[in-house]
Amino acid sequence: MNNHTKLAVFDWNATLFADMTATHIATNACLAYFDIAPISREKEQELFTFPLIHFYEKVGVSADRYLEHAETVGEIFHKTYSLHKNDCTLAKGAEELLTWLKDHKVACKVLSNQSQVILDDDIQSFGIGHYFEEISGNVDPATIVTGMNKFERLETFMSENGYSPENSFIIGDSHEEPELARKMNMLGISISGGLMSPSRLKKYKKDHVIDCLTELPAILSHEWGLEPPKTALAQGGRLG
Repeated sequence: MNNHTKLAVFDWNATLFADMTATHIATNACLAYFDIAPISREKEQELFTFPLIHFYEKVGVSADRYLEHAETVGEIFHKTYSLHKNDCTLAKGAEELLTWLKDHKVACKVLSNQSQVILDDDIQSFGIGHYFEEISGNVDPATIVTGMNKFERLETFMSENGYSPENSFIIGDSHEEPELARKMNMLGISISGGLMSPSRLKKYKKDHVIDCLTELPAILSHEWGLEPPKTALAQGGRLG
């Protein structure tokens, strides 16, 4: 049994890690492989979805063609992304938020579609691994192409460690997090600036949509009765 009663579940890319610029550059490199003109960041946010096969169908690549070249495209994405991610930083307020949650004995978990090896390296490079009870990445590259397994990973973790949905929340930048929140009946929060436009996030919204992690303490203070932080982190809060 764990020593915490509450659980915070974070997506990594474009949630705790502000890497959308690197992701956008890498996405266009993949589109170039299929002779598709670059798309704007705004266009990517309007079209992007998981599994990736559906995103490529939206930009004009048939499912059969994409699957035939999926391995090569994946290599192009990761190679290009790796060249640019070092220019990216933690999201504003990320470490202060994690410290505040730790001080309130809220367990934190990363639940990501990123490769486990890359995810571990990225988190350790920022020196924040000690904040997390578990760092869960993708160990099967095929799932990001044809289907996701976040639900299974989260359900198993919560069951094995005694966390209840009513004392848990999940936050991320795509449709996955509000869908998971509904499926598991937990607090669901979406954050803008990543793979989906604010209008799409509002469409998928379960409980809240925020623009910055600094808004999260106000929500948790309201939802869970946690004492608000006495730092600048508290100044970003709004409910919505």
